[in-house]
Amino acid sequence: MQTTIIKVALSTSTYALIAERAKAEGVEPAHYCSILLTDYFLNGSKNVPSNSAAKKYVPPINDIETIDVPRKLPSTIEQIFSVCHHVWREKMEFADALRKVAQKFKVGETTVRDKCTRRISLPHSQIDTDRFVQMLNQPNSLRDYLCHRFPKFSGQIIQRFESVTPPNFEAN
Repeated sequence: MQTTIIKVALSTSTYALIAERAKAEGVEPAHYCSILLTDYFLNGSKNVPSNSAAKKYVPPINDIETIDVPRKLPSTIEQIFSVCHHVWREKMEFADALRKVAQKFKVGETTVRDKCTRRISLPHSQIDTDRFVQMLNQPNSLRDYLCHRFPKFSGQIIQRFESVTPPNFEAN
């Protein structure tokens, strides 16, 4: 699945509601919006109401308060890339890659395993160790999943995957 990043202007009250619901789901507000929009258009109505939101008043851009999104990749993504590097480039087994990444980041192996599983799970798509290892054998699938899970970092995820995925990758 390819992703495209868009900016959405929301009222402060709407953003507060989304932030509250996103927190309850354990995801970032941007990701929560992505899930809502995807579900709406894939499972809900495909018809735009005749009183289209696009026809309603949109305030001038200088009246819209924007929130700058930090561009530093979350440690979850950094550690997953490190695991991928060790598995794909250094031909390590997953367990050995976990150990190496844990040493590099000065965390426990269970922390790295957690970031490869629970931390990237979605409410409707739980990732366990077997599923993560399966995705390791399908780099494009893992890349697309991470882009969906972390939409505001999808551009960086795609770039990093290009640098870490070996050419002509073949699963073991």
